[in-house]
Amino acid sequence: MTLQIKNDAGRRLPAAESLMRLIAFRKLWLASAFEGGGDEASRAVIPILAVSMLGAGPLEVGIFNALGMSAFLILGLPIGVWVDRLRRRPLMITADVFRALVVLSIPTAFLAGAMSIGHLLVCVALISVADVVFTTAHGAFVPSVVGRDRISDAHARLQSAASAVAVGSPSLTGALLSATAAPFALVTAGISYMLSALALRSIKVIEDVKPPREHGRFCEAARAGLSFTIRHPVLRSLFLSGMLLNAATMFGSAATAVYALNVLGLSPAVFALLGTFAALGGLSASFAAPALLKRLGIGKTRILGGIACVPAVALTPLAPALPLFPALWLGVSAFGWAFLVVVMSVAGAGIIPRIAPLGSLGTVMASSRLFVLGIMPVASLAGGAVATWTGVQPVLWIWALLAGASAIPIALSPMRTWTKFPAGSENASL
Repeated sequence: MTLQIKNDAGRRLPAAESLMRLIAFRKLWLASAFEGGGDEASRAVIPILAVSMLGAGPLEVGIFNALGMSAFLILGLPIGVWVDRLRRRPLMITADVFRALVVLSIPTAFLAGAMSIGHLLVCVALISVADVVFTTAHGAFVPSVVGRDRISDAHARLQSAASAVAVGSPSLTGALLSATAAPFALVTAGISYMLSALALRSIKVIEDVKPPREHGRFCEAARAGLSFTIRHPVLRSLFLSGMLLNAATMFGSAATAVYALNVLGLSPAVFALLGTFAALGGLSASFAAPALLKRLGIGKTRILGGIACVPAVALTPLAPALPLFPALWLGVSAFGWAFLVVVMSVAGAGIIPRIAPLGSLGTVMASSRLFVLGIMPVASLAGGAVATWTGVQPVLWIWALLAGASAIPIALSPMRTWTKFPAGSENASL
C-alpha cells in the first residue's frame, strides 16, 4: 500500500514525490529557515556582548548558556503535555513574535544606556522558554504536514533550510559587528523571528489534536509519557546518546568564546564569521545525510558519527600548534562538528514519531528532551566552572571525549543493527 499525504488543497500525493511539492511544507521550510537564522544570530551575538562589552568570563558565559537551555529542564515536560492539547501552529507563531520582541529589547536598552549583565540574563531566560514552546510544537507539527513515514526526509530538508540561512547569518553578523555597535547585530535576529511567524501564519493543514473531552489528567499524561520514554529500550538509548552529545556541546561552548577571543586573540567579527563554517557543515550534512543513512543504516550512522566527533573537536585545542592560522582550524573544526551533529540528528529524527503513541507525540518528545536538552544547562555550568579553575583548553578536550562517548549507548542498544526503521515496532500504547 502506497503512503499518501495531502497538500493544502486536499489533493493526495504519493509519498515518493518531493516534499517540496506540498505547499504547507514549503512554507514550513521557509519558516524554519528564518527561525534558524534568528537562533544563529542571537546565540552568536549575546555571548560576544557579554564578553567584549560587559567583561564576562567563562563562568558568566556558562551561566548564559545554562539559562539558554534551562527551560527545557524545568518546563519541557509540562509544555509537551500542553502542546498535545492545543494546535501547534499558533503556539509557534506566538513563540516567534515573543522572541523577536525580547532580542530587540537589547539594542533598545543599549540606546537607553541600560544594557547590563542582568538584562541579558533575563532576555536569555525568556528566549529559553519560547524556544521550548517552539521546538516542542514544531516537532509535533511536522507529522501533520508530511505524515509519520517521511519525518527523516522532512527533517533533513528543514535542516537544509536553517543551515542555508545560517551560512549567510554569520557573515551579516560579522559585518554588523564591524560596522556598528555590537547590540545592533541582534536586529537581524528580531527580523528573522518575525519573518518565521509570517510564513507560519499562512500554513493551512489539519492538525491531529484530540478534543478536550479525550484528554486525561495533566499530571497523569506527563507521568505516562515520561515512563514510556524511560522504559522503551530504543528511546532510552537514543536520549542517553543525545545527552552525552549535548553535554559535550555545552561543556565546550562555555570556553569557546573565551578561548577564541582572549587566548587566540581573534576579533569579535572574525569569531562571528567562524559560524559560517559551522553553517556550511550543517548545510552539507542536510544533503548528505539521506545518502549516508541509506548506505550505512541508522545504527552505524549514529555510532560512526559519534566516534568521528573526537578528531573533529580536537582540532580546536590543537589549533595553536597546527600550521597556518588558528582561525582556519577553528573553522574546520566547526564545519566537521556541525556536519556530524546534523547527520546524527537526521539519523534519529524519525524514531520518536514512529514509536510514540498516537495523541502523545508532544509529551514523549518533551520527555526525551527533558534528558537530551535538560542536561545542557548543567553541562554549561560545569564547563564554565572547570574552565575557571583549570583554564579553557582542558574543557575543550573533555568536550571531544564526551562527544565520542555518545556512540556507546547506540552500540549497546537494538539500534546498532538497524539499517532502517524495523516494521512492527511502531506506535505502541502508553
